[in-house]
Amino acid sequence: MKYFIFIIFFFAFFSCKERAKKHTTVILENDKVNADFFDNIDRPEKALLSWYLYAYGNECDATSSKAKCKILELLHVKDECADEHIRFLKKWFDKDVMAQMKLKNCPVLAVDDAIQNKYKAIILSRNRDTLSIHFKVWGLNESQEKNWNVDKIDSFLIENEAFVVIN
Repeated sequence: MKYFIFIIFFFAFFSCKERAKKHTTVILENDKVNADFFDNIDRPEKALLSWYLYAYGNECDATSSKAKCKILELLHVKDECADEHIRFLKKWFDKDVMAQMKLKNCPVLAVDDAIQNKYKAIILSRNRDTLSIHFKVWGLNESQEKNWNVDKIDSFLIENEAFVVIN
């Protein structure tokens, strides 16, 4: 009986350890991408990063040197509007009505669009089944001579390979 209890305890201990992922990682800062992070990226982190790049950035082309394009390359996303990528995002954001609407028509802004968005910083934080993203985006509308800054933190609960918005 002692051995049985020991085995149960041992299994439970290591099962909990596996789920207890915890990190805060700077993905982008000062136009520098932390490429090392992508060597062992988990699916939730990939989904969250992919979504925010999709939602806020301009499209990438063969000559783009933008940080967004470097990150997409590290995520192995060649085309943000590819069916496979859209399905991946829809699965992770299936409880988010706004995300589902935005994913219906690939709204990526063109490389040469009058509206340009540029990521200034991205930080991911994970504490077990909670994943947060702190992002800073600078934007410019050349035709209206307006600019803006977004500095925001969004948090999500990871639940059955889908996100539930916390804030």
